[in-house]
Amino acid sequence: HGIFDTFIKVYKRMLVGALRYKFIVLILTIVLLGISIFGATVMGTAFIPAMNAPQLSASLKIPEGFSNQEAYALNDEVMNRILDVKDVDTVGVMTGGQSGLAMLGGGGSDNESTFYILLKDKRSMTNAEVEKAIYENLNDLNVELDIQSDNMDLTALGGSGIQINVKGYDLDQLAIISNEVAELLRTVPGTDNVTTGLEDADTETRIIIDKSAAMREGLTVAQVYGEIAGALQTDVQATILSQDDDNFPVVLIKDQQKLISKDMLPYFSFDVTKMDGTASKVFLIDIAEIVDTPSLQSINRAGQSRFMTVSAEIAEGYNIGLVSRDVDEKFENYKAPAGYEVTIEGENEMIQSAFKDLVLMILLAIVFIYLIMVAQFQDLLSPFIVLFTLPLAFTGGLLLLWATGMELSIIALLGFLILAGVVVNNGIVFVSYVNQLKEEGMLQKDALIAAGEARIRPILMTALTTILAMSTMALGLNAGSEIMQPMGIVTIGGLTYATLLTLFVVPILYDLFHRRQNARHFLVSNDDE
Repeated sequence: HGIFDTFIKVYKRMLVGALRYKFIVLILTIVLLGISIFGATVMGTAFIPAMNAPQLSASLKIPEGFSNQEAYALNDEVMNRILDVKDVDTVGVMTGGQSGLAMLGGGGSDNESTFYILLKDKRSMTNAEVEKAIYENLNDLNVELDIQSDNMDLTALGGSGIQINVKGYDLDQLAIISNEVAELLRTVPGTDNVTTGLEDADTETRIIIDKSAAMREGLTVAQVYGEIAGALQTDVQATILSQDDDNFPVVLIKDQQKLISKDMLPYFSFDVTKMDGTASKVFLIDIAEIVDTPSLQSINRAGQSRFMTVSAEIAEGYNIGLVSRDVDEKFENYKAPAGYEVTIEGENEMIQSAFKDLVLMILLAIVFIYLIMVAQFQDLLSPFIVLFTLPLAFTGGLLLLWATGMELSIIALLGFLILAGVVVNNGIVFVSYVNQLKEEGMLQKDALIAAGEARIRPILMTALTTILAMSTMALGLNAGSEIMQPMGIVTIGGLTYATLLTLFVVPILYDLFHRRQNARHFLVSNDDE
């Protein structure tokens, strides 16, 4: 009691000083609010915080031309080197085939091996550190290995990284625009492995007919197409033999020597009859242009429109929200040709959509909190004073989140939602007691100081019970607990800062907002005298 009584005396002197120098305290509060807003703009965003799952997966691409025995030997060597990492407990590998586990782990093609890595229960390394150590151990092997250090990443449900959709009709023009978009995307710091979908495309041979030249030779596009298609056909069904209840198609296979090769295609000839009745030959190269172009493996459609997707991964050490902001700035002045549209999608769009929904929930919660306080106080001004501390209370949550190096995630916003309902409790306790003392005839400043002395104990008790209860969540010591850690950090930071607001800023705001009311009350009292 002696220590706490001394603490109350110190607080009383500080409260008297705060009421005397109100604007210094308010300016300091606003500066901290500004710093927290700046921190929110640079800390980056995430959908769900990265978690240290107890397992990892990796996909190893087997080099072309390797026999089965060579592939098995390579898998054994990679597995042994992964086991050399101190916090790795068990490694299993599956080669080829689309097994269910392979699809979940990221592998599955015939020339790939999928590794499943189980980590030790008690370990000193994070998943990212284990991933880095594995890459270092395999550095001299010169193999293509892709490690997924976070198998519990829920962003995969909505598409990870950055995706830019190019919509339009003409596939050639879509390919040109996609390549332009990819080049712009590569100039943005933090983007990695930018792809357009054309990298692994097959090559197709196109025959572009010059209609005027063909007509001068007495040919139409349909005739040229028909003859070339017939020449390229390797077999034809001649008839169907029926025997008892079975039907057998008879297929004629064209002589290999009569087939057209790609090299001989320009010299494919057409027999034409001229106006004077004489026969002549026309070569394809005389009436057409033959070009090789990339061939799309599939054509994507959305909203009755074709589109191609340019995608990019986020490089290690970069944040999806900050990189997406740079991408938006880079494409702000990019103008697609008429009839074509470029839209930025991907993980950041999912994050922004979820953020908007949660912000609306927080605003709705604030409205309900205000209405409940109005019903309790039977007054509009006192609830407003308590509610005014809410945006200021968010300062503490943002500052602690920024100080711990975390990102602004959906879980962190849920912490702010909890904070909105918790921080007003102490303000209600303080303001209601001030009103009670004033009704008993005490002067406003005396009532504020007396309320601070009397209510500091329950205010600190209320704050400390929540802060200590959330401390285990904020520490995030167990595997998988990282997902809820931002909520604990936001709640502790916000509630700690809100307690200071209740003890100092709420009395200042109360004194400022009730100054005119007190002046009017003083004039009425003098008139009565």
